[in-house]
Amino acid sequence: QDQILAATGAYANVTMIGTTDFLLNSVPRLYRGQNATVEARLIDNAGQVVREVPVNWAWSEDSSSGIAITDNQGIFRVNLTDIDTLGNFTLGFTYLGDSLRMGSVGEVSLWVVSRTFINVQSTSPNVRSNGDLWEFTAVVTDDNKTPFEKDGGQVLNSCAGGMQNPDGYDLGGNVTVIFEGIDFEDRTHRQIVSVECPASGSISYGRFLDPQLLKDDPFSFLPDGFGPVNVILRFEENLPHEGCGALDSGMLTTSGAWDPCVTIQNSDHFRKVLQFQVDGFSLIGNTELDVEQQIVYTSEIDPDTGKILEKPMIVTGQLTDELGGNLSSRQIRVTFEMGSMVFDPIEDRMKFRAGDNGIEACIPGATDENGFFEINCPISGVDAGMAKVKVEYNAWDTLNNDRYRYKNKTQTMFFPVFSNSTIEVSEVGPFRSDYLTYTFPNGSTFEVLYLKEAFHINAKLSQSNGKPVGGKCVNIYLDPEVNTRPIATAFTADGTGEFVWYSADPDDNPSRRGVEPSGNNLEGFRTVRVAYEPEKYVPGGCDYEALEPNPVLNSSLMDVEVLVRSKVDILLKEHWSSPSGYLEGEIIAGEVAILRDRLDLTVEGQRVEFHRQFWNGTDWQTERVEILITNERGSANFSFSYTGEIIPGHPEWSADEGRWRVLVHFESADDNKPYFVEQWLNSTPVIFLGNPQVDAKASFLTTQVMVISGIALSAMVLVGTMMYNNYRERRKVEVLRGILTDALMSLKASNNYIEAIFSCYKDLIKYFRMRGAMKKVFETTREFEDVINNMLGGMVPPEELDTFFTIFEEARYSDHEIGSDERDRAIQIFQSMIGRMNSALGESMLTRTSATESSLYGPSIKAGQFVDADGQVRYAGIDDSVDNDGFKI
Repeated sequence: QDQILAATGAYANVTMIGTTDFLLNSVPRLYRGQNATVEARLIDNAGQVVREVPVNWAWSEDSSSGIAITDNQGIFRVNLTDIDTLGNFTLGFTYLGDSLRMGSVGEVSLWVVSRTFINVQSTSPNVRSNGDLWEFTAVVTDDNKTPFEKDGGQVLNSCAGGMQNPDGYDLGGNVTVIFEGIDFEDRTHRQIVSVECPASGSISYGRFLDPQLLKDDPFSFLPDGFGPVNVILRFEENLPHEGCGALDSGMLTTSGAWDPCVTIQNSDHFRKVLQFQVDGFSLIGNTELDVEQQIVYTSEIDPDTGKILEKPMIVTGQLTDELGGNLSSRQIRVTFEMGSMVFDPIEDRMKFRAGDNGIEACIPGATDENGFFEINCPISGVDAGMAKVKVEYNAWDTLNNDRYRYKNKTQTMFFPVFSNSTIEVSEVGPFRSDYLTYTFPNGSTFEVLYLKEAFHINAKLSQSNGKPVGGKCVNIYLDPEVNTRPIATAFTADGTGEFVWYSADPDDNPSRRGVEPSGNNLEGFRTVRVAYEPEKYVPGGCDYEALEPNPVLNSSLMDVEVLVRSKVDILLKEHWSSPSGYLEGEIIAGEVAILRDRLDLTVEGQRVEFHRQFWNGTDWQTERVEILITNERGSANFSFSYTGEIIPGHPEWSADEGRWRVLVHFESADDNKPYFVEQWLNSTPVIFLGNPQVDAKASFLTTQVMVISGIALSAMVLVGTMMYNNYRERRKVEVLRGILTDALMSLKASNNYIEAIFSCYKDLIKYFRMRGAMKKVFETTREFEDVINNMLGGMVPPEELDTFFTIFEEARYSDHEIGSDERDRAIQIFQSMIGRMNSALGESMLTRTSATESSLYGPSIKAGQFVDADGQVRYAGIDDSVDNDGFKI
């Protein structure tokens, strides 16, 4: 470097001068219609700036020229104005030099360009579906010599290199259309779909969207087939028309800054991005929710322990798109509402009626890699019925990220919710509220019912989760293995699921029958069953087809084994009372018969105790107990020699005034077969010591006189007795005729057939009891028939009596509807029997004229007089009695 002179100047006779050069600080892009300033720096060969010297410049666009002065930094500026012509021009610089510096000449080529504007005119709606067309139209113009788009400009025409102006410059250029899709994982996929050339400034592009083709294309901008798409319109620079530089296709797959055109200032007017939310588009697909139909059970039985375990409702299914693709990792939400299906007669269809618990949400879940889902819905404590299940896929959920990819989908399903029902019988007992048990010697205890007596049942119907079930019909059986037909039905109460059933209540049990014999079995063990069985039809039971056409509770039943016992009557078959007492040494004998209380059947092979007691002056004291077993006639007897005041074997005791008595005690012979109720007969006659007979003195009343007098007196008594018996029999017939006549007129004057028949039956029983023909409060049908046959058998033919008895049986036990035919038959039989009784009494047939006969629908008049069961004159159809003798059927 020492051969190079660093500084200019005069050295002796040698003058050292320097060279100069121009440095451009920037080479601006000149826009037509705008002023521009070009800066340059003048330096010498030593790198030193040349200050305050003139520089000549010349601009070829308009042949203008001028002089610029460098500043202290050697910088000079050239202001270019009124730039109107597009093209490539030169700006020349000339420095003439001075005594120490040589002059220099510089030149720079500058393009005068036009701003390119892409104006989007129209686009299709931004929500597109399979098969839809998405298209756009745009206009490509120059800047019209102004920087403002609104001023408009000349349209570009043709592709690059297609058409030129007289100066040889292109009149058009290429517009690249790029689709930028976004997949489910927010990754972008770009594809050049078209290169458009403006025709008279207009460009357009349209495409029918086929998600299947997009999914199959390995270079697709939508590899999922669906999703949002940004549309990029990119004008490729074609000077003098401004635009983007050439794009390397490899950059399309680059994430981040993939397009250098973005870095160009103010590039947004020749590089347009149509955002998918605005004027781009989203290809949105339909989704399918395939929810599996199921029957839901609220519980299941543990196979190991046998316990009932509550179980949730598991809603399962699969989420797919319309192409069948599995949608994985999508959130699924399920809600359900319990209710029932009811028939709407107006719309003639079944409709869902919601319950009172409202809508409940299930635990949210997501689809797996294959699009399957399992949603857990706790249903503890719900009522069985119908579940309205709403399965929802919400594409707008931020976790799903499918707002611009898939449509929402909601599937509503109706699941029958079944529950295992349970019946709990809390009490079975006799009569309305009694509760009795019997404990056997081995410690086992059974509830007790009485044969032919009423009984009650308290029970509750619940679901397996313990929730009571109201409004359900249950069947009640007695010995269901033998008697398959229920004896009655009952309905559980709303809210509690309980019911209290009483066999003697006509509302609960129209037949009012109690514990009836089962085949040949009278006493013993019976099974009381309460069953809820909606799946089957049982004649005489609940009509589940009408009550529950779509049952949601499984059948359940509970059997209660009860001990049926009979109450008994102890009848004195051979009486041991003596009005005059007994003498010492006389034999006292007696016999009792044990009969079932309601059936009057003998009790055989059971234990009877005769307790022989004497009066010790203050109390009755037992001297001996004699134990016997009843024979086939239900009888047991005793006999002993009367000892008066002496107590055999106990000289220290004595019977005051010789007073003795025999008490009868009955009980079952075997404690393991306690089929009969213990019974005492305490109202037995008292045995006392009589007076000895004394010899009669001689008198007028000789044996001959007494015999003759006795014969005469007997004849008179016999004649009187026959006359009295004849009167009594005639009186009985008259009273019976009065009762039947009263019933006949009641049947004619009233619509209540059963009430009239029961009233007649009551009057007959009352009369028979008053006359001693019947002694017990409750009598069997057979005994009633025996009494009627004895009294009327000679007057009324047997076939008429059979029909007469049938009338009472139908009114009492039949469960079919009683109509006018039965009423007319009863009137006919009563008239026939009354006529035969009139004939037997020697009287004419009772008649009724239209003037005195009651009319069912006419004005009420008295139907005539007759003699009732008490011998009183009454008017038919009018009951003046208000007494209540406690008579029951």
